[in-house]
Amino acid sequence: MTAHLRLASAEVLLASWPNLHGDWTAVVHPTLREVIGLHTALSIATDALHLANRLATR
Repeated sequence: MTAHLRLASAEVLLASWPNLHGDWTAVVHPTLREVIGLHTALSIATDALHLANRLATR
């Protein structure tokens, strides 16, 4: 099993569990929370960059 993050310019491998069998929810669920946190951090960083660019062009 693998977890990927698809971006506009690329696809990033977040995690890989090559020998994962059976009930995998306890392993994968924390990774999903990490991805949500990463998405939030990237959104904040993107907004900050857009704001900095707008302020720099004034």
